[in-house]
Amino acid sequence: MSEVSLQHGMARQMAASQSMQAGMQILQASALELKQLLRHALETNPMLEELPDASPEALEDGPDGDGWNEREDGWNEFTAEGRPSAEAAARRDFMYESIVAPESLKTHLTAQAQHSALTGRARDALFLLIDALDDRGFLTESPQELEERECFSMRDMQEALAVLRGMDPPGVGAADLRDSLLIQLEQRGLKRSLAFRLVRRCWRELAAHKYEEAARLLDVEPEAVAEALEVIRSLTPDPGCAYAPGGNPHLLPDVIVEEGPSGVLDVVLTSEYLPRLSMNERYMELMAESSGSRELRQYLRKAFREGQELLRALDMRQETVLRLARTIVWRQEDFFRFGPSRLKAMGMEEVAEEMGVHVSTVSRACRDKYLLCKWGMKELRSFFSAGVPAEGDVSSGGTGAEAMASGAVQELMRRLIAEEDSSKPLSDARLAAALQEKGVNIARRTVAKYREQMKILPASLRRGI
Repeated sequence: MSEVSLQHGMARQMAASQSMQAGMQILQASALELKQLLRHALETNPMLEELPDASPEALEDGPDGDGWNEREDGWNEFTAEGRPSAEAAARRDFMYESIVAPESLKTHLTAQAQHSALTGRARDALFLLIDALDDRGFLTESPQELEERECFSMRDMQEALAVLRGMDPPGVGAADLRDSLLIQLEQRGLKRSLAFRLVRRCWRELAAHKYEEAARLLDVEPEAVAEALEVIRSLTPDPGCAYAPGGNPHLLPDVIVEEGPSGVLDVVLTSEYLPRLSMNERYMELMAESSGSRELRQYLRKAFREGQELLRALDMRQETVLRLARTIVWRQEDFFRFGPSRLKAMGMEEVAEEMGVHVSTVSRACRDKYLLCKWGMKELRSFFSAGVPAEGDVSSGGTGAEAMASGAVQELMRRLIAEEDSSKPLSDARLAAALQEKGVNIARRTVAKYREQMKILPASLRRGI
């Protein structure tokens, strides 16, 4: 092999290696990191440009998609001499080491409900509706279902619902995302606006980014639709995010999971935080021209290759994250329908095999990626954990052996402790025995480890709380 051929071969290998490294960097980047990477690329690569009308994928759609996250109270106990007792001091030290959660959404709404003008059964209905909200502020049951089950009159329930939908934060008390956006627009005094009409009448068109079709249906100019979209983008898809347990309002979900009208779980990638990139046609024409500076053409060709590699890597990242999220939802369907106690043990290796990729790809795709569902904001990595042996379906009493995820076991522990007699709290050994009665084979030391992870006091310090 000639020296020239060898040099060309090494150059190709280096280019491929750099391309792979760039792809891996984009795949494992968090939402905020990816946004910064793309902004940097726009600033440094003249072949890239940002499309002016960024799609409102934060809306995340309706029926076909979704386009568009235990609180402990402090206390003081003193001895007769006015000093904290040893037990109180131990509790205090434990609490200082614990994470203090912000005010919950339901607490925030309940405080407002206490000052409402509603009386009698309508007031009771208001508190019932608040209790039926998920972490996003959406109703988990319809007012009609609550009305029939709890024997409320239609008038009382409607009065309570109207008060709830006028509370802070705007958008709570909605049936779904679309309803929440309509509530937010109405609270802004925009019920007669084009933005309100777009959400109410052209939801499918918005979800599919068919803005010209929406303009035609509403008999308005495309420019007017573009202006209305800016108003819609200023709304929040998650009214309760600032109050979600463990929530972080600065976290951006990469995926949203919602149950559609037919009962199917819709998994949709969100991209509202990303600039929409395209190749600059003017510079592409300059690159193709035979006249002009040779150095300029070489520079533009290099920028073109790098731009194409970036766009391919970005598409691959989004596709991989979406496939991963869909696989997680398929394998953990019971969690998304029934809650944390139904989380199953799951390893990255089995998911990688299901997707037909290497386990390292799954690991990178999970890194700092978040999923928003009715149970809150969840890190994708949290769905992977080793299992605790369980006999059958612990939650439904089914048969057949299946390992429970540690998070599901912790949820069962949380329930047992919440229901315990405060004068005789459950020790770790008794918790282990209670879990074994439910079919979960777990050692006392594992119970102690999980309890400490959940920041729950030992039995000796829970007595009388």
